[in-house]
Amino acid sequence: MKIAVTSIQRDRNPWIVEWLAFHMLVGFNQFYIYSHKCRDGMSDTLLKLTQRYPIQVYGLESDDKPQLAAYHHAWNTHGQDVDWMAFIDGDEFLFSTAQSSMAEALAPYAGKPLSALAVYWMCYGSSGHIEEPAGLIMENYTRHSARSFQDNRHIKSIVRGGQQIEIASSHLFRTPHGTYDEQMRLITDPIIRDNPDAQPSWDKFRINHYSVQSYSFFKQTKQNMGVADFNAAYVRPHEWFHKYDRNECDDGVSYNFLVRLKLKVRELRAAIEEVSLQQAA
Repeated sequence: MKIAVTSIQRDRNPWIVEWLAFHMLVGFNQFYIYSHKCRDGMSDTLLKLTQRYPIQVYGLESDDKPQLAAYHHAWNTHGQDVDWMAFIDGDEFLFSTAQSSMAEALAPYAGKPLSALAVYWMCYGSSGHIEEPAGLIMENYTRHSARSFQDNRHIKSIVRGGQQIEIASSHLFRTPHGTYDEQMRLITDPIIRDNPDAQPSWDKFRINHYSVQSYSFFKQTKQNMGVADFNAAYVRPHEWFHKYDRNECDDGVSYNFLVRLKLKVRELRAAIEEVSLQQAA
């Protein structure tokens, strides 16, 4: 089963290896990465990794809704070649909470009449970091919002391959048979509405959304990065950091991955070094 990830990312070189290593660990086996106006070496890192891993890299310089452009290109080019394709960002870590691999977790949905599966956010805060610490995101940022935090109602989509879809937003797509969450509830809005029958569920899938990281990361990077599916000139207000700097809980989920994640990160970094040496020879 080919389970792919499409992602547009900008200047995430310090974290791209961890992001790839994590998603490889949980069972994604094809990556379509759109490097948007990167100036920090991320494109070079990715191109080296393409020599060893199933990663395809596309450069993107446009500011005209680049995320939607990337998603259109990925689906039109590769949508017929995959069984499932997830569309997520570089600060989102998608995994199954019930199974050891995405293939196992997605298998029960293969025969169900749906076009896409919706997965809910779990928003993470700064864990008290003012400056950006060295090391892994999953190790440094362990505290997250309470389940009741309103923005945990956002979903991202894992789309079944081989069908015609319309990409009008980065969260929810128009599809032939609809998008359903893990409980087989029809999703008609990228933010589910506040009623007793529309509570997020993380029993089978979850997206750890590292919304802000440290305060310095927000001020130096995130605040002026714009919104890739809307307005490239958008400047996030100071209040945005405080809205997403939610640290009420630590349910220990991140710790379950750390040993294997560190080993996988070491493997990918060794591959980068090997390719670098070969290119220099």
